[in-house]
Formats: sequence, structure tokens, C-alpha cells
Amino acid sequence: MSGGCQCGALRYRAEGEPLIQGFCHCRNCQRISGGGHVGFICFPEGAVTIEGATWSYGLTGSSGRTATRYSCPTCHSVVFGRAEVMPGQINLYAGSLDDTSQFKPQIAIFTRSRPAWDTSSNGLTCFETLPSR
Repeated sequence: MSGGCQCGALRYRAEGEPLIQGFCHCRNCQRISGGGHVGFICFPEGAVTIEGATWSYGLTGSSGRTATRYSCPTCHSVVFGRAEVMPGQINLYAGSLDDTSQFKPQIAIFTRSRPAWDTSSNGLTCFETLPSR
């Protein structure tokens, strides 16, 4: 899978199969996307190559642990994230894919915060918070 930001200055390439794909309905993801969720594709960090400068910021996620978002410092597109609750993994944001048909959501997390009007995760395996590990 490959993708990047709006202006093309920040790019990524992911090799192999994703660990999981889904929607996050936490309030932080809603605010990042301006919608009811963010589509994410989780890979081991070693499977993803990032090219270009990034701007990052960390905030306390719905898990109570730090979640860091990475965006392009030129066009400000948010492209990927990392979360302390998922060490060694990276979440690519589905909207940043070159070929969005590659996104195949399986789960939805933090559905306790899902807006009633966002029906995107109907039919998926849903978790009110995070799945048990």
C-alpha cells in the first residue's frame, strides 16, 4: 500500500498484510477528521517506510495514553499516527491511501463515542473502547 498527503511532500509505502483495519470513533479522531471517525490501517512499524518531513503532536487519547499524529508541515494533511497502547505499530489513515479501494475495515473501536448519524461501522465487529489483547 502507498499513500501520502495532499501536496505529495509526505509519502509512505507499507509492505505485507495489515495487522487490522477499521474505524476509530474516539472524539480525538472525530476532531482530526471533521467527521464521525478515522479509517485506520495498522501495520508493524518495520513494514512502513516514510519519506518526507513530518510535523507531529501528541495528546492523551481515549485510552488514557499518548497518541501521536503525524502530518505534512506544508499542507497539514494528517497522514498517520502511533499510540502508546499499540507499541511497535503504526496506523496509516485510510483517506491518505493512493488506492482507497485497498481499505477493508474489519472492526470499529471507541464506539461509545460514535455519533448516531455515523453508520459506517454497522456490520463490523465493534468495541466500546479497545479490544482486549
